Amino acid sequence: MPDPSPMAKAGTSKDCINQKGDELVHSEDLLHQEPCSSNMNFRYQSAYSISMPHVITLPKLTCKERYEIYSNEMKIADCQPSGVMNAVHMYLEERLSDRRWFALWKGPYESGVIQTIDILVEVDEVYGDQAHVNLVEPLVCSEPSLPFHVVEAQLSELGYHIDLTELYPISVLDNADEEDEEDDDDDDGESSTNPKNSSLEDRLKQETQQRLIARIIDNVRFFYEHIRRDWDEEDDSDNLFDAYLRSRLRLYYDIINGVLPMPLVTRYNRTMTKYVVRRKELLDFQAQIQQDGEPSNTEAVECWKRYYEVLMLSGLLQIWETLQLRADGPCFPRVLRRTKGQRKDKSIITHIVCSRLTASMVRDFPDDASIKQHSTPLTALQQCYEGDVILIFPGQYSGEGFHELTENVTIRGKGKREEVIIEAVACDDLFVNVCASKVVLENLTFVQVENTEGVLRVESGHAQVENCVLKCDGTGVVVCECAELTMNKSLITGCRGSGVEVYQGSTTSLEGNVIKCFNEEISPDGSCSLRDRKGAVHLHVTNPPNVRIVGNKISAAANASAGITVGRRHLTRLTPVAPSNVKITSKTKKDSEGGDACPSYVSLVEKCKYYRLI
Repeated sequence: MPDPSPMAKAGTSKDCINQKGDELVHSEDLLHQEPCSSNMNFRYQSAYSISMPHVITLPKLTCKERYEIYSNEMKIADCQPSGVMNAVHMYLEERLSDRRWFALWKGPYESGVIQTIDILVEVDEVYGDQAHVNLVEPLVCSEPSLPFHVVEAQLSELGYHIDLTELYPISVLDNADEEDEEDDDDDDGESSTNPKNSSLEDRLKQETQQRLIARIIDNVRFFYEHIRRDWDEEDDSDNLFDAYLRSRLRLYYDIINGVLPMPLVTRYNRTMTKYVVRRKELLDFQAQIQQDGEPSNTEAVECWKRYYEVLMLSGLLQIWETLQLRADGPCFPRVLRRTKGQRKDKSIITHIVCSRLTASMVRDFPDDASIKQHSTPLTALQQCYEGDVILIFPGQYSGEGFHELTENVTIRGKGKREEVIIEAVACDDLFVNVCASKVVLENLTFVQVENTEGVLRVESGHAQVENCVLKCDGTGVVVCECAELTMNKSLITGCRGSGVEVYQGSTTSLEGNVIKCFNEEISPDGSCSLRDRKGAVHLHVTNPPNVRIVGNKISAAANASAGITVGRRHLTRLTPVAPSNVKITSKTKKDSEGGDACPSYVSLVEKCKYYRLI
């Protein structure tokens, strides 16, 4: 990690990271209010009698297209991190120097309510990432009450230089019809000499040039908002920027495509916001004490404290950009609740979860059975001891409390499994998390809602899942190191990547299940990443797990290597598992159940013993 000087001069690095932490959402629509450019003349009759010109809207780019622009056109992939800004400035000056074009300047207007004012300006020169502009007369502004001299004074204070990222070039075809009508009035019958067709052709050329410059500015704006980091300029290592470019593009598209669960996105945005705020406070504090001369001992200590806090936050953000560390990094949740064990009198209680208890619900219980009724699974889980049974009757319940299953209990649904629905608490880190020697889940439907660690995670101990439905909204089932999972006659659907991921040293038995996966992740270079190529069942074999797979239907993602894959962490390949007792058949989208995209069903038709994959 770079170690910048804590007493660096304030303002030497541009604060270009978006300061609105929760602004990064699962959509790219807000990121494409795009610009344009051209040499042209406008004839506005009045400052406010005409409509505002339209900003050119550019098509959305894929991750691969973005990567190719930055690596081939802007040529920043082969630069060292500290030299990227010079490459960006050269890119802008080479393409925008000596061009005159018009754009809307989206600048702030000081009033009681913070808002954005669109002002038409003319750009005549570009220096680095700064543009020299002049106001168009008469003033064309989205705020009719704003006087011309106020805007002129503000631009004068800025030296008529503003950031290129604040400029949004406009379409020159918006006023074509209006000006053509004026040309008709001025012709007076001399249409043979007035080149209307030539005028339209010129505007089309200008529009093409506008769109070219719009794309150039959009590339730079995207770079500042989502690629550049403040610590890049202080990175003097020999590493090329290509690795950073790939990881940051991947992080951005993982967020907007919904690959990362919302809790992780929220946490990342909060960390980024805190970093931006703390860094600004550090720079302001440094500027203040430097103005006062030699800093005192107290001021120096305070400066170092703030510096190390900023350094820690930048380190966390860099961990986020490393894909392998997202799941096991600083945000990896752990359950620290201790088990209560048996009751002192060793009694066992059956907990009934329902909205209203009726006599028919307890008709089959023995006369000496101990029964407690609860309205939610949470209260039942809170009062459970080792050996207790929780019966959940049909209904839709909150999954609160399932994230810390530390007691040896049986949780069983009564009636049809589709009618007993446990829905996750939105944006919680964990949904169902097992940390007990044996937890039995029977006849239930679990619906995941934007949880970080998948629909079910077996952190330790043994989880036995019988006849359940696991509806995923991200990752599927994860069996951690040294844990054990037994799953029979269950359905896993909707997961991205692997439906069941088995880590080294664990034990897993899958029999008679249906596993359906899909994956739409895109690598910066357009190829499938290691994560993309994982099968519906993926086995980590650094320390080989014990695995038993019998009679399952596995529908892998369209770009997966196979239905079952095996991988080592230090390898870049995944090896499909195809033992002699496995029959692999392929079905098209039309033939497959559930309409999965080009799945490969893997059916193990013969019984097999436990075996170690090596």
